[in-house]
Amino acid sequence: MQDYFLIGGITRLKIFRVPEFGPRASFRLERPGESSVICSVADDVARQFIAHYREGDIVAVTGAFEPRPSTASSITPWAGRFRVRTLRVPEVIWLAA
Repeated sequence: MQDYFLIGGITRLKIFRVPEFGPRASFRLERPGESSVICSVADDVARQFIAHYREGDIVAVTGAFEPRPSTASSITPWAGRFRVRTLRVPEVIWLAA
């Protein structure tokens, strides 16, 4: 699976906890001039994300697009999602400040 690097704004943020697996978050990454990407964050990355980022923040994320689950029915819609492995504030913002 190839890793990708994306930069955009956080929208439609949802934070939840799965008792067996810990904190999770999902959001849309709005990218100017490009389509938005549905992102999911889990484990330690989710803990860091929940503590430091909010709706509207600009972030840089690294991760991979998850393929359609092999167990999913062929008639089940699959919009796809981006599994975030790392995230941070893009340096471009710091340089502009």
